[in-house]
Amino acid sequence: MKNFTEAVVVYLGLIVVVFFFYSNLETTIINTEHAVAATSSAVTVSATVVATISCSTSQGSTAFGTLTDVTVGTASPNTSTTTSCVNSASGCSLFVKDVGGGGNPGLYNTTSTSLIESPNASFSATSTLIAGTEGYGVQATSTSVGTGAAFSIANRYLQTGNTVGGLSTTNLTLASSNATSSNREVIVTYKAAVAAATAAGSYSDTTTYECTAN
Repeated sequence: MKNFTEAVVVYLGLIVVVFFFYSNLETTIINTEHAVAATSSAVTVSATVVATISCSTSQGSTAFGTLTDVTVGTASPNTSTTTSCVNSASGCSLFVKDVGGGGNPGLYNTTSTSLIESPNASFSATSTLIAGTEGYGVQATSTSVGTGAAFSIANRYLQTGNTVGGLSTTNLTLASSNATSSNREVIVTYKAAVAAATAAGSYSDTTTYECTAN
């Protein structure tokens, strides 16, 4: 009987030990699952916005007709340049340059190689044209046409009466804006004067307008 009692005690002891072991093992596994750290990943989103700059003239030609030494001539029609600066926070600039002749700006006679200098014989920045004295240049003004930032005319070309700004065979700023704009208009007037000694013949010049972002 004693041996049976001892056997029962040993058996029950084994059951308790095994139960205790598996209970602790389950607890350990559960605790390990709850200790796993969360993970994350990031997505970078990017985009590019490109400024769109465009300009175009409404006329392909303008003419003085016959120039005489008794009056200052004005070409007709005036030329209109429309400029858009889309998505350009700093705005854009409108430039002008001419072909001239002999490497200098002005109205050129290819037959006699004579040049009516722009704006005068000294190639000054500006000049007030006088009948009987050779000179040639342009004036510019902006209008209310279009939306967004208005264009400011460069001082050289912000002239009235018979005062004109001289042209150049390289780009000079005609007008500029400081923010985004659409279809803004700049009007250019061409003026010229000749002297009694100016060689007869046909004179011409080609002016080019160009626009870029600031």
